Amino acid sequence: MSDLAIATLLGLVQGLTEFLPVSSTAHLVIAEKLFHLDPERFGLTFDVAVHLGTALAVLLYFAGTWIGLVRDVFSGRWRLPLLVVVGTLPAAIAGVLFQSAVEDQLRDVRVVAAALVIGSLVFLAAERMATQRVDLARIGWGTAIFMGAAQAIALIPGVSRSGITISAGLAAGVQRIDATRLSFLLATPVIIGASAKTLLDARDASGLLAEPQLAVAGFIVSFVSGFSAVAFLVRFLRAHSLNWFIPYRLLLAAALLLAAFLGVA
Repeated sequence: MSDLAIATLLGLVQGLTEFLPVSSTAHLVIAEKLFHLDPERFGLTFDVAVHLGTALAVLLYFAGTWIGLVRDVFSGRWRLPLLVVVGTLPAAIAGVLFQSAVEDQLRDVRVVAAALVIGSLVFLAAERMATQRVDLARIGWGTAIFMGAAQAIALIPGVSRSGITISAGLAAGVQRIDATRLSFLLATPVIIGASAKTLLDARDASGLLAEPQLAVAGFIVSFVSGFSAVAFLVRFLRAHSLNWFIPYRLLLAAALLLAAFLGVA
């Protein structure tokens, strides 16, 4: 398979799994093992490009909401904008403190498999606890912090950022559709911030110019697939629960454990 085809496939994987509750990191770990990715060709530039593609996708999908938040700020209605800021802080702080350690120590396929299983149990528990009595206008500070702390836990590969934050919202009594919306609002600054941190951490600035055609392909495909994934999940969760994604997560965990047992991952 050509490098351009791999870049397209990785962009598709990143875009779809960043927002669906199946864990993007789990799929990217599989891709790394499967394609034996060359860090010189699929390194810093490519990583930043696909993350910015997904960030742009969720920004555009919720553009009306973001514009409304900006208008609220200038109109003196600070409550919802501050909720987003407060909910973003736990993951932002955790990312700065622990992202490098997590990437170095927790990308083992057995850790990913365990997180897929545990995350699935969290989905089940959250759906059982869900009362869906609270809408976006009534979400309190405690709920925002709770969902933000859940997003911080999603640093662990296999957990799923969207899955764990939506689960936290459901457990706190938030309506599923509003928990989904707030999950994406909290994710957007974190995804952009993580890309910025990757750039700032770069020691070799020349690496930013490596393989631009692969970065462009990854960016475009991750944007299109990410936008589609967000649109799908928002519509899907209007009438369905997170439990629909559990069988896939468990099958993926089993496949990872089998690969580890056979020594191929």
